[in-house]
Amino acid sequence: MAELPTIERSPYKHLLHDSDFKRWVDNVKRGSQTYGYEMLRRMGYVEKHFGKSPQDFTRMSPKQAGSFILDMISSMESEKKSGSYISNCVKAVRNWLDFNGIQIPQKIKISNRDELTKFADERPPTPDELKRIFNASNPREKAACAIIAFSGVRLEVLGNYLGDDGLKLKDFPELTINGQNLEFVKVPTLVIVRKPLSKIRKQYTTFLCEEGCDYLKAYLNSRLGLGEKLTPESPIITPSKSAFSGDHIRTTNIGDLIRKAIRAAGFQWRPYVLRRYFDIRLMMAESDGFIIRDYRTFWMGHQGDIENTYTVNKGLSEDVIQKMRESYERAAAKYLQTLKAEIGTDKINKAIKEQLLAVAGYSEEETSKLNPNMTDQEIYNLVKQRLVGVMSNNGSRQKVITLGEVECYVAQGWEYVTAIPNDRAIMKVPF
Repeated sequence: MAELPTIERSPYKHLLHDSDFKRWVDNVKRGSQTYGYEMLRRMGYVEKHFGKSPQDFTRMSPKQAGSFILDMISSMESEKKSGSYISNCVKAVRNWLDFNGIQIPQKIKISNRDELTKFADERPPTPDELKRIFNASNPREKAACAIIAFSGVRLEVLGNYLGDDGLKLKDFPELTINGQNLEFVKVPTLVIVRKPLSKIRKQYTTFLCEEGCDYLKAYLNSRLGLGEKLTPESPIITPSKSAFSGDHIRTTNIGDLIRKAIRAAGFQWRPYVLRRYFDIRLMMAESDGFIIRDYRTFWMGHQGDIENTYTVNKGLSEDVIQKMRESYERAAAKYLQTLKAEIGTDKINKAIKEQLLAVAGYSEEETSKLNPNMTDQEIYNLVKQRLVGVMSNNGSRQKVITLGEVECYVAQGWEYVTAIPNDRAIMKVPF
């Protein structure tokens, strides 16, 4: 995009004229562009409010630097600054001092340094309130809101700090585009958060539910209708101006468009509240047994047990992805989506038939080989045949057979008890 990076437009950019200070900021930026800007902003705040430039700190002794930090804390506390806000400013100063080899001997204490910010009690929307946000959104805003609320990704995943990367069509591997036709092969659909977009610096996956897929499809179709050619490298969310069509969008702009939708619906929440919606709603799903905690942690892009087991190098096996998808689908239908999907009769019947066959003793392998179009009567006959076959022994729970018949009886649901003389074996009914 044509916009300059925010760090170059900062009111404190004059601090970067010092080559050593710029080296420090650049070093911080290598870990996180956003954090690099934050360090610059905090040091600018210290200079503005306490009259100390970065160069002034380099001329202090460790004792003088420590005394200044303690005085700064007292001053900010008198201004009723929160403990976390004070801690962040102290962290910037100490980081800069460490960069210059100045170690503070004093043990710095900050009251309530872990206290939550003024947004801590900001509650997430309910599904009905999220629906109001969707109804007040245009297709672009709706797609962005849906990916945050239904997939749980951070805003910078949709568009990074500099606006030169973000989710692309290739990060939705189950989305196919053939000319003007756009379809999701599987729903819920897989979303891949690449390593450069991941805060933990490791690739992870999440999902987008049916409602989210519908919103995203409508937005992409609108872009196709305007003549944009979509490729695997095309950004999922692009600028609204046609001059920048096909470009990525910066994190601040992602926040702006989501905030616009939230305000249009009559709410004052921050854009980040949609990620909290995902977290809180799936916490409820976890409590009710729909998903396990490892899944929620993984989908949120946090460090956790599953992240340690399934690293980027190993990847996720297909059976794990399918288990995740099934869990996500159940949880999304009840806790995430604002449009409650009707569960089809065919799906219910299929589940009931599979349960009946399992009770009758059919293994998953046996069930998979059966004709999926069997009628209810045919299913009933199979179940009856298996159960009657198992019970047919004049009501006795045990039966003596030859050793050569053991395998056949085990396949019918009998349990092996023991071998007896004359190459015979005792089998028993399992229930």
